[in-house]
Amino acid sequence: AYNITYLLSIGVAFVACGLFGILLERVVVGKLYRRALDTLMATWGVSLILQQVVRILFGAQNVDVNKPSFLGSQFRVPGTFVVLPFTRIFILVVAILVLLSLFLFLSRSKFGLQIRAVTQNRSMAACMGIPTSRVDALTFGLGTGLAGVCGALLTLIGSVGPSTGQNLIVDSFMVVVIGGVGKLIGTLAGAAILGFLNTFNESLLNGSLGKAFTFALVILLLQFKPAGLFPQKGRDIE
Repeated sequence: AYNITYLLSIGVAFVACGLFGILLERVVVGKLYRRALDTLMATWGVSLILQQVVRILFGAQNVDVNKPSFLGSQFRVPGTFVVLPFTRIFILVVAILVLLSLFLFLSRSKFGLQIRAVTQNRSMAACMGIPTSRVDALTFGLGTGLAGVCGALLTLIGSVGPSTGQNLIVDSFMVVVIGGVGKLIGTLAGAAILGFLNTFNESLLNGSLGKAFTFALVILLLQFKPAGLFPQKGRDIE
């Protein structure tokens, strides 16, 4: 029963966080468009408020989440010493499914095409009858819903608490910077490169020094590719 409950919790996290994201966009973010710094500060402030609410309701201590029984084993690659926990394999499979679903959604569905139209040329999309404000809200909800899925999967890696996601903010930002803003393939490439650099550098050096070396490599990459590996071209720049 718990196995099914955990799988359902992933969907519930997507819906709950998505609805909260839509509400947040309508109440806060939607009032601050074209004011990037104000938007950043407002969302950061909301995150601090949410952290404090969680601390008040559930306490400040990190808690462990029981793993489903079907993820309690591991897989050993034949003929090698490489051992892959089922939890990591499950997270990788879910990530691939989410990425493929997002790609199909953006390229095949009506709403996905509306998102791309608003992103590329907002004024023209509005002239064609696309409700840009509704697209903004639902797009923000989609992003926060996917963040909820990530949070549910993160419980399989270690204990979680009110400030668990703080350690991932810088890495998330670097993924976008490396890959390029507005490109799904860029996000995938940026995540793969950053994940490899973090693992490789921290395995050779200590954690802090390895992270610093990764930052240095990212800065060096941006000297040659300031817009990322997959920069926007043509009308996408607008």
